[in-house]
Amino acid sequence: MTTTISIPTEEYKRAKAFARERDLSIEELFVALLGQLKSKDDAIWDQHDADVVPYTYEELQARIDEGEAQFERGEYKSHEQLMSELQEEYSWLK
Repeated sequence: MTTTISIPTEEYKRAKAFARERDLSIEELFVALLGQLKSKDDAIWDQHDADVVPYTYEELQARIDEGEAQFERGEYKSHEQLMSELQEEYSWLK
């Protein structure tokens, strides 16, 4: 099976240089990295599954009620404020 992924140009260039230093093709590098993820008994993917429980109806309703009360008290951020904070926090994402 063949899969196509999209990687930003600068990250791809760094990965390619890293692979070249180790005498690997970029494909071999990705396979090796993915193999390392899998070799940890899939703990990365299943790490929190045992701790996760669904919210009860009452918990969901309480969250909605609190959100509505915060809104009525004026405790919210505008779209511009939220976007500004996100752009600052995740400035490395373009």
